[in-house]
Amino acid sequence: MGWSPRRSRPSEARVARSVSQQLASARAGVSDVCRILISPSPAALDRCAPLLETAAAEVSACLPELRNSKGTQAEVDEARQLRLAVRHAKRLLEGAAGFHENWIRRLGALNGGYTGRGEPAAVERGSRMQIEG
Repeated sequence: MGWSPRRSRPSEARVARSVSQQLASARAGVSDVCRILISPSPAALDRCAPLLETAAAEVSACLPELRNSKGTQAEVDEARQLRLAVRHAKRLLEGAAGFHENWIRRLGALNGGYTGRGEPAAVERGSRMQIEG
């Protein structure tokens, strides 16, 4: 019997690094969103969507590994940091939404006055279309 190369299985540390790296990558994307949302213009909000989609894909990709193990300390730490970043992004997104809702209400009041119930008139919004190809 001659020598034949054996494929080695990835070590636990290597797999753990991979999961930690995916979580770190997701956290970096969410942190980028937080930096963008400091000035929440419509263009800034548009830039956030693909970053959040990428972060969600990173987390989804490592879920099977996380479900099959308890997680290393590095993974647990990175997951906690990711959760904090997501909470921060959530607060910023809610603030941006509130800001824009108030401006829409003001615009309705300025353009259409008030309804019989004392609410600002509804603002007709233009349609947005995005074509990729």
